[in-house]
Amino acid sequence: MNKSTTKKSMISLFAILLSLLILAGCAPKGTPDGSGTEGSVPVTPPVSSQPVDTEGDANRIFIDSVGREIELPADLVRIAPSGTLADIILFTAIPDRLNGISTAFTKSQLKLFDAKYGNLPVFGKFYGKGPDYNLESVLAADTQVIVDIGEPKESITQDMDDLMNQIKVPTIFIEALFANLPETYRTIGKLVGDSSRTDLLAAYLDDVLALSEKAKSEVPEEDRVRIYWAMGELGLNTNAASSFHAELLDYVPLINVADIEATQRGGGSEVSMEQVLTWDPDYILIDDYNLMEEMKKDPAWMALSAMKEGRYVVIPSQPYGFLANPPSVNRIAGLQWLGNIFYPSVYTTDKMDA
Repeated sequence: MNKSTTKKSMISLFAILLSLLILAGCAPKGTPDGSGTEGSVPVTPPVSSQPVDTEGDANRIFIDSVGREIELPADLVRIAPSGTLADIILFTAIPDRLNGISTAFTKSQLKLFDAKYGNLPVFGKFYGKGPDYNLESVLAADTQVIVDIGEPKESITQDMDDLMNQIKVPTIFIEALFANLPETYRTIGKLVGDSSRTDLLAAYLDDVLALSEKAKSEVPEEDRVRIYWAMGELGLNTNAASSFHAELLDYVPLINVADIEATQRGGGSEVSMEQVLTWDPDYILIDDYNLMEEMKKDPAWMALSAMKEGRYVVIPSQPYGFLANPPSVNRIAGLQWLGNIFYPSVYTTDKMDA
């Protein structure tokens, strides 16, 4: 691949990511990072996520994604995310209604966002690695509702009920799988009673996912690029084809050569150099520049035709990882980035613009 073409594609797609994050008239104001609820089971959507007025302008009932009926204030302006996945989605959807964030924005991220978001209180995470959820901080910020977003854990109903009963603050869960991200944003619009921004974002996501389906229908299996995703200190960790963190690759006409048992622990599945050599991928996705430099020094890696012939690329990581770090709406940029690299005739710039 021509390096200048790759650089131009990355710049173009980074601009698309930023447009997604600040779409609908919120000038340079935002984007987040994300953690959700893993180890999950599919959820059948409840009757509706449409709020229903119950006490005039004072309160209403909102039905969340697992069917819980939660009484909420009519005007929600102090919303607390439960983790980094909720951070990203809520920040792209309703940035000025957040009264805190689970993970502080980095200096590099704040170069892209309005500086005021750097002053948001940091609450920690209800699930996953990182600081525990600081309930005192959540209460001190006069939180009106806590919102958990992601894949539903088997215990999600009990978890949300327990948290709500403990601190007497409404808690809701909104499902966010990659395939139903448009509906996630529409549900957030219903949650806050203002869909002007969320409907635009949902329509954008609808278009991107439709383009993905079109691409998969146009590229036959035998013509699909075979890729290996190099992670870890030596590049011998990878997200297996069946893993949640490799889900995005199912939406591009690509073949993940790591058809092995997925692991639930962080860092992906461990593989051997012999396995990678046997797979002999057409292309290698590399997690970061430091890893790329180490792989280029390693004779074993350079024995692969993909490395020798320059068929590798570093996955963009700002403001968030494009493929899975975290596995939130930032992956929409990754979908477009991958498509533009491997199938530019299908993923043309004009088809991807919102």
